[in-house]
This record gives sequence, C-alpha cells and structure tokens, in this order.
Amino acid sequence: MTHLTPILQTGALVLLILVLGLLAMSFLLRALDFAGTRAKMPALVLQPMRNVVKILVALIVMTLVLGQFGIELMSILTATVALVAIGFFAVWSLVSHVTATVLLVIVKPFNMNDTVKFAGEEVKGKVVDINLFYTSLETETGDRFQVPNNLFFQNALHRSFAPADQRVGIAEHLK
Repeated sequence: MTHLTPILQTGALVLLILVLGLLAMSFLLRALDFAGTRAKMPALVLQPMRNVVKILVALIVMTLVLGQFGIELMSILTATVALVAIGFFAVWSLVSHVTATVLLVIVKPFNMNDTVKFAGEEVKGKVVDINLFYTSLETETGDRFQVPNNLFFQNALHRSFAPADQRVGIAEHLK
C-alpha cells in the first residue's frame, strides 16, 4: 500500500491540472467571446484567436502534466526543434531539385544527347535521361552518372552539341 500512495498522489495532481486547465480554457474562451460580442467582431475573426487560446492552454497543461512524470519542457522543445530542422532541410533539398528541373526546362542549357562536362570535374557524359531530381549522363565507356539537377546551376558547364537529328529538348523528353 505504501507504493500506491505516490502513484495516487501523482494521479490526483494530474487530474487536478487537467480539470483546472479545462476550466481556464472555458473561462478564457467565454471572455474572448464576450469581448468579441461587445466589440461586434464577426465569428470568423474570433476563430483564430480562439485557436491560439486553446493551443496555449493545452501546451501549458501538457507541460505541467509531463512535469509530474519528470519530463522537462526543454527536452521536449529540443527534440521538437531538431525534428523541425531535419524536416526543413529535407523539404529545402526537394524544392531545390524540383526548382532546378523547372529552370533546366526553361533555360535549356543542354538538350538530350548533348555531351556535358563540369569545369574542373571528371564528370563528363552524354545526357541520356532527366527526371525531377537527377540527370543521367552516360560516359564513353557506358558508365552512368546521376547528377543532381541543382548541380547544373552551381558549376560552370561545357556543352558539346549532339547532331541535329539526335537532339531532343528536355521538355519533349519529360512529356
């Protein structure tokens, strides 16, 4: 029975925090509605403010409840910031590749079957395929390089034209 007492105390504190949080949210939402009615604000204008109140009260309640179990707010914030940073980096990379592909179609620095070489690099080959993320270059030995499309805008590029009968525009290839 002595081991049960701390568990019951923690449970009672968590329940008290939840009830007080609900009461605080209800009071704040009613006060906001009252102020909005007095100021003759439309419900559409009040809704974002209502959402902010709900989120803030929920965050405060969650912090207090997790504190009862020994979980610190800074740990949660650090993990959240890390996840957001990783997600931002992934999205940034995807957007960079897709934007570069769109620019390759518009600017047309090369066509399909042209030979391209990056200045100062060993990467050289005939353009054999392009998609939203990569351009495939085939070397004289038959090897293939997959070059990220955003790389074409970061380095100087040497282009050798393919014969006119073999040249295909990037836009036509992507169709």
